[in-house]
Amino acid sequence: MKDGFLVIDADRHVIEPSDLFDRYLDAPFRGRVQVGGRMQTRRLVDGVPVSDADRLPRAADALDDPEEKLAIFSEDRQYLAAFGPTVAAGFSPAANLADMDREGVDVGVHFPTIGLYIMWRNGIDPQLAAAICRAYNNWLAEYCSHDPTRLKGVMLIPLQDPKLAVAELRRAKEELGLCGIFWRPNPLDGRSFTSPDYFPIYEAASDLEVPICVHEGARTVLPQAGSDRYSEFTRHIACHPFEQMLACLQFCADGVLERFPRLKVAFLESGCGWVPFWLERADEHWEHYSLGRARTTSQPPSYYFKRQCVVSAEAGEELIETVVEHVGDDHVVMATDYPHPDAVGKFPERTVGDLTRNAALPAEVKRKILWDTPARLYGITAVPASARDAAATGA
Repeated sequence: MKDGFLVIDADRHVIEPSDLFDRYLDAPFRGRVQVGGRMQTRRLVDGVPVSDADRLPRAADALDDPEEKLAIFSEDRQYLAAFGPTVAAGFSPAANLADMDREGVDVGVHFPTIGLYIMWRNGIDPQLAAAICRAYNNWLAEYCSHDPTRLKGVMLIPLQDPKLAVAELRRAKEELGLCGIFWRPNPLDGRSFTSPDYFPIYEAASDLEVPICVHEGARTVLPQAGSDRYSEFTRHIACHPFEQMLACLQFCADGVLERFPRLKVAFLESGCGWVPFWLERADEHWEHYSLGRARTTSQPPSYYFKRQCVVSAEAGEELIETVVEHVGDDHVVMATDYPHPDAVGKFPERTVGDLTRNAALPAEVKRKILWDTPARLYGITAVPASARDAAATGA
């Protein structure tokens, strides 16, 4: 708990071991995935990069990119000042839980780091993609088993073949207990969110009550909004919100959520301030006497967002109040981005405390953001014993 509030971190990250796929890939596929090198930037599938991290200038060392990890951490004094014991422990579940206790996080929902890229490239053999996802999901479930009431995980599914994706979705939910689908917003193998090929996945996710968690990552080799115009500095600033805004349009304005009314969608790690502007603009076009002639839904786009979507905010974002006012207090969740460098300078007091101590937000709104809404999104029903004990003692 933090300042008397139960807390779910709706977008926390694992740092996977470099040898994950050496150890967990099914035997026929071993050797086809390589992760290593300084900063884990050598990420190859069948000898071809799945991210462009290995192209980073050596002098710059990518210190500004929150997707670059392990070797940099050993040299980054600011990072070590925040997470030194966690680095020394190899980013173990126990070290993560200790950091959650320091932050006041009761439950963490864990997203990938290497998994941001490892099967996200056009042209990967679908059977290999399925093996990659099985390996990752098996490892993540084992990681979360250290304390399954507090450690939750989101799955990878092999979108290269939607039938295989549905099978892995069912296995990862029903057998492994993973609670969401990690899904990049970038087009993959010529498909975007409106592709009918994905409809069986949406149907299965609806039936299983598993949310689609849309989450960008900067160092992709996939098509990315603004990639022809941004600099190395502006890439991370631009790609996260731009890609989420486009994804939001596909779900809310192009008919996906109208067709699948039980599907839940979360837009993560892009800030929340774009949502009121974007929904207002989309609704204005939907209502316009001329532009609206091309609309494809029976209700304005904001209707579907408010029915089925949430957006994450970091604890200290100034526009949370604006989103609550214009969109509603049931559509925001809190995310720390731990242990990526975005959290450095805020950990441990401010990653959650900036929200619990926000005097402009009523306590009831904070409770919704910190627990009620993410619990509903991810199907979290149990309050960890540590949180119940803290509540009983008034901590």
